[in-house]
Amino acid sequence: MMIWASMFLAFAAFTAIAASMDRHGDQFHTDALSHRQLRLWRAGGYTLLGVSLLPCLMHWSTSVALATWTGLLAFSAAALGLMLTYCEQHIRRTAPMAGLLGLMLWLLFH
Repeated sequence: MMIWASMFLAFAAFTAIAASMDRHGDQFHTDALSHRQLRLWRAGGYTLLGVSLLPCLMHWSTSVALATWTGLLAFSAAALGLMLTYCEQHIRRTAPMAGLLGLMLWLLFH
């Protein structure tokens, strides 16, 4: 379950980081946000990305946790890339649910 928690948290983190980029502003409707608000989105995304490492570190040794986390980052980024390409209208609902589900799984199976 820690793998799923980490993957869902990483997906939500990458979504927040992508929402703060100028390139994806029209897809996430963040064009109207100020530069300060976009920096907060980016900082929140990087913070959540760091939090996504914690379930792996709590479950495995450091070397295995980092290797697993790196693979989960690649999978989460690929999933977000596919969603941005083929079903961008669902991302605004999917990312918050993934973040909440990741936190719930982490807290339940901690």
